Amino acid sequence: MSKKSTSKYSVVTPKGQVRKADSRSSTKAKNGKAAQTKFWEIFIIAFLAVVLYIPALKGGILNWDDPDYVNEEFFKQGLLNLRHLIVTPIQGNYHPLTMLSLLFNYLVSGMNGWSYHFLNVLLHLANSILVFRFVLLLTKGKRVIAFISAILFAIHPMHVESVAWISERKDVLYTLFFMLGLISYTKYVDTRNRKQYAGALVFFVLSLLSKPAAVIFPLVLFCVDIFTRRKFTHTLIVEKIPFLVLSLAMGVITYMGQKEGAVDIHGTFDTGTRLLMGFYGIMMYFIKMILPFNLSPFYPFAGANGPLPTAYYIAPLFSLLLAAACIYSWKRKRVVVFGILFYIINLLLVLQFLPVGSAIIADRYTYVPYIGLFFIIGWFINDFAKGKVYKAYAITIPAVLLLSVLTFRQSSVWENSASLWDHALSTNPNFKAYLNRALAYDQEKNYEKAIEFYTEGIRLNPKERDGQFLRGKAYVALNKPDSAYQDFKSCLAIDSVYFAAMDNLGVIYLGRKQYDSALSSFNRALELKADYSSSYKNRALTFMELKRYEEAITDFKNFLKYQPKDPDILNAIGACYRLNGDDQNALPFIDKALALKQDPHFYLNRAYCYGALKNSQQARKDAMIAKQAGLILEPVFAQQMGIQQ
Repeated sequence: MSKKSTSKYSVVTPKGQVRKADSRSSTKAKNGKAAQTKFWEIFIIAFLAVVLYIPALKGGILNWDDPDYVNEEFFKQGLLNLRHLIVTPIQGNYHPLTMLSLLFNYLVSGMNGWSYHFLNVLLHLANSILVFRFVLLLTKGKRVIAFISAILFAIHPMHVESVAWISERKDVLYTLFFMLGLISYTKYVDTRNRKQYAGALVFFVLSLLSKPAAVIFPLVLFCVDIFTRRKFTHTLIVEKIPFLVLSLAMGVITYMGQKEGAVDIHGTFDTGTRLLMGFYGIMMYFIKMILPFNLSPFYPFAGANGPLPTAYYIAPLFSLLLAAACIYSWKRKRVVVFGILFYIINLLLVLQFLPVGSAIIADRYTYVPYIGLFFIIGWFINDFAKGKVYKAYAITIPAVLLLSVLTFRQSSVWENSASLWDHALSTNPNFKAYLNRALAYDQEKNYEKAIEFYTEGIRLNPKERDGQFLRGKAYVALNKPDSAYQDFKSCLAIDSVYFAAMDNLGVIYLGRKQYDSALSSFNRALELKADYSSSYKNRALTFMELKRYEEAITDFKNFLKYQPKDPDILNAIGACYRLNGDDQNALPFIDKALALKQDPHFYLNRAYCYGALKNSQQARKDAMIAKQAGLILEPVFAQQMGIQQ
């Protein structure tokens, strides 16, 4: 057969005719088969990414951070003023796209958690497929590596926190754009297509607007450069400058938002301890990838009240081993360098070299970093299988089954606050778990049980202000103001600028009729936080007790700036005007209150206004509504209206 004919083969048709088909038909057939294979791989990834989170779909709104992110009053203000929702940081972080996505869920299901969880799971599904696509591009079509990387990402128990917790919408959303950006950049590296470069930049901006953690993206781009063996040139640096500028801008915004909150700027830990804490994180996240057991929503710092555990001193040696692996594999298999650098770079911001918050590690911080380690695993399994797909998947299946069981169980843990913190107390009992379990009892109005758990949390960490504060509020609910007073004072002894404790202390003084002390407390709370609406309301109530009605009106109106549709406050303003002899100005506020809430006290308040304005008919009508509801009228007023008590 000639060389020319070697690219063709004969096909016998049903009619017995012979026709020629060239190699292009063969290529199309192979491509079609490959595409079909990819489809089934994607189907399996997507199937598991959803099925394993079915328990989470039944989850509610938790008592841990969720009230800040799923806040009905905030959403209502956002609907009236979308700019307010977009520009307001939550917990010191600026992530407007995340808040807009949560607003969408609020419009769909209100304060019912199902739609929030459903969208989280959909985003996780999309992210799992994007991991598959990214690795496929990076490895030039090695689908076994891509599949293993993506399936581990989809099913790993350490990722449950990012998916099953509404507050971590920012995690799954920023990852969506982060991965799209990496895919665009990888295409740019392959093709030098400027549109792909622009796409990477746009996706990076969207990722930043979803979670500030995306600031690390420019460094991750260098990981792609290293893996693809791009030469280190001037161009390589210049093309990263727009990304670095955007990262710097978001970094400044985030630091300004957190410097007085989560960031430990008071030097709780010395430099040596901080370094050990950072290395400990690198090691423990690696260990948790291999042994994802006894997972907890909270892992407290060690060493604040005693010596560090031995593991902290071993951790630097583990990091040295990772560094040695990178050096050894630099000229051999860049996959190890890429995977480890991808892992560490994406952990940099949460490694507690600069302590943030009160947890040493958190499951959610592994959501993106683990992609690097999963990539290494996929690569080595593929190498070991020597291209035999069935062998590679046979090795993977046992791990997939085990991780799937663990993830399904872990996602059920996040069903509600009680199940979450009961699990935390069974696996890793600590002060935060006790406080949040107590808060769950608190929300059920089981205050006695709540106080029991608050007390245990305080015992474990007596320097934690929240335990004292929350137990004080539980004592208030049980009408034990003296016990509450002691807790609020203890809270302020720990944190003298805690405005909420100062405000609650003022309420205790108000109840004791110690008006000067109450005013002093409310004034101090407002000095510390000028927009703390509760103190405006409470100071106004104090002014009312002192018959300083004009000052009360001013404070009530300040309160309405933050909660403009509070009927009780609108009625209180009307009462202040009436008691100050200005019945005409009182009526519009009472009318607004009644439009929002048909309260008999409001009718009685308006009845007195109408009576003073000589509108006896309307006054008597409102007074009768109040009387029929069981309210007692002032004797003189009742006599004037001809109403028998």
